[in-house]
Amino acid sequence: MTEEKQEQERRQTKRWDRFTWTVVVGPLAFFFVLSIGLALYLNNFGPWRAVVPVVIGFAIFFFIMGVFLRSKFGRLAF
Repeated sequence: MTEEKQEQERRQTKRWDRFTWTVVVGPLAFFFVLSIGLALYLNNFGPWRAVVPVVIGFAIFFFIMGVFLRSKFGRLAF
């Protein structure tokens, strides 16, 4: 009976892991793609070209922080 419980917990953990990765990384990836699109759009306008590296920097920072927080503290956050 103990082995059965452990197997069930392992299956639940796998489902939980997939769910939290999707919930966390999905929106971060969308934000990253949206930020790249915004950077490409702003690059066409002279006065706004200086903002493009900042937009890309924020997108990269938030994506990396989200993945880091998910990998280290995912179970605690959700």
